Amino acid sequence: MTSDRKIAANRENAKKSTGPQTEAGQRRSRRNAFRHGLAIAIGGDASLSADVEMMVQAVVSAGEQETAGVFARQLAVTEINLLRIRAIRASLFNAFYEKLDVQLRDYAVLNDNLAKLERYERRAFSRCKRALRAICQSG
Repeated sequence: MTSDRKIAANRENAKKSTGPQTEAGQRRSRRNAFRHGLAIAIGGDASLSADVEMMVQAVVSAGEQETAGVFARQLAVTEINLLRIRAIRASLFNAFYEKLDVQLRDYAVLNDNLAKLERYERRAFSRCKRALRAICQSG
């Protein structure tokens, strides 16, 4: 059983870690996910919807079940997300290699940016595997 003293300490610590308190900090925090555009749903991007539809048609034939089409759409969206992530990663490496005077701090910045991309890539891979499994089970 957790003691009352520990519960009180946990509540005090939780009050300290509630995010930015100033209006400027809150605005900056709200914009974090939009920095690279990977958190934005592809369905809302008209320029990518044609690519999604083309991939869905390649995966699902006209006579297949409707559920396979839903999973094929999920698969297409995750594949396009993976392509976007890889393009961003390539641009990070290109920008790094084009620098003439690379400092130790530049390596740290590159590492931080790659670590942030990895989060989105893991999520996309997980969704891709889930959609492939569902397509295989529905067929």
